[in-house]
Amino acid sequence: MEQNKINPPIIEQIKEYIETRIKLLKYKVIDQATGIAANVVAYAIIAVLGLFILLFFSVTLALLFGSLLGSYWAGFGCITLLYIILAILVLVLKAKYIEAPLIGFFITKFFKNNSK
Repeated sequence: MEQNKINPPIIEQIKEYIETRIKLLKYKVIDQATGIAANVVAYAIIAVLGLFILLFFSVTLALLFGSLLGSYWAGFGCITLLYIILAILVLVLKAKYIEAPLIGFFITKFFKNNSK
C-alpha cells in the first residue's frame, strides 16, 4: 500500500519535469528565432541604406566623369563599365573571398545565438 502512495507523486513530478523542459525548449526556440529575426531586420536596413549610398555615389561619380569628359552619357557609361568589371570580379572570386567568409559568419552567428 505504501508504494502506491509514493508512486503517484513521483509520476506527477516526472510529468511536471517534462512539461517544464518542453516550456524551456519553446522559450529557447522563441529567443533564438527573435534574435535571428532582429538581426535580419537590422542587416536589411543596413543593406538598404548601403544601396542608397551606392546609388547616390554612382550618380555623383557619373556626373563628375560626364563633366570631365564633356558628355553625360560617357560619364554614365564609364560607371557602367566599372560595375561590369566589378561583377565579373565577383563572379570569378566569389568562392574563395565571398562564400567562405559568409559561411563562417553565419555559422558563428548561429552558434553564438545557440549557446545562450
